[in-house]
Amino acid sequence: MAKKSARALAAAEASRTPPTQPPSKVSVNDLSARSCLTCGRVITPRAKWASDWSSIKYCSDRCQSSRPGKLVARFNHSEKDAALARYDGCTVSDDAMHVDVELWVESVLLDVARRKEATLDDVQQQILVLLKEAEVLQESNHAEEREADSDGQDAEGAKGREDEQRHPLWKALDSAPGLRERIRRAARRLALGINHDSNPAQTTITTTESGRIELLQAGKALRTVEDLSFAKGTLTVRRKS
Repeated sequence: MAKKSARALAAAEASRTPPTQPPSKVSVNDLSARSCLTCGRVITPRAKWASDWSSIKYCSDRCQSSRPGKLVARFNHSEKDAALARYDGCTVSDDAMHVDVELWVESVLLDVARRKEATLDDVQQQILVLLKEAEVLQESNHAEEREADSDGQDAEGAKGREDEQRHPLWKALDSAPGLRERIRRAARRLALGINHDSNPAQTTITTTESGRIELLQAGKALRTVEDLSFAKGTLTVRRKS
C-alpha cells in the first residue's frame, strides 16, 4: 500500500478535529451592578469592560487616581494641630503631620453622625470649624469657600486662588472633586461598608446592610448603591446602633 503524503495526513487529521469555537461575547445587559470603591456610586457597565468585569473597581479614571489612601497632606506639626489629631488619619513623624484625607473625612463624619438629625452639611461645617481652630483655614479662605458654595462654583473654580498661600491640608480637601463631594462620597462608602483595601470583591457590595452609617433623604433610608448614587439635596446621616 502506498504511503500517504504528509499533506494528506494533515488534511485527514484536520477533518477529524472539531472546529475551534470563537469565544462567546458577554452582553452588557448580563452584567450585575457594582459599586465604585472611591465614590460609592454604581459603576455603569460598558462594552469595553464586559470581558473583565470582575476586576473593575472604579467608575472613572478620576476615581482611580483619587482612590482612598492616595491623597495625603503633609505639613509641619505644631500644638495648634491638636484639633485635627482627634480624628483618625493623622500621624506625626519627625515634626511633620501626615493626614490621610479620605480617612480623616470619614472619621469626622462618623463623629458628627452621633448627633441627632445630623446632615452631611453639618459634617462640612464641622470640618471648616476644625480647620479654623487649627489655623489651617484663614478667615479670607473661609469667606471664599462660602462664596463659592453660594455661587454654585465647583472645585475647578477655586484654581484661580493663590495656591502658594493655601495650607496643604486645605488644598487637599478642596481639590477635585471638592470638599462637598468628598464628604458625600465618604458617606456613600461608609453606608455601603466599603473600606480602603482596594479589594475588587468589595465592588459586589451593593446594599447598605453592612454599612456603619445610614443615610436618609426626606426621612427615607437609602438602602442600595443605586439609591445612594442618585440622591440629591440634603441627606441626614446617623450611626447604626
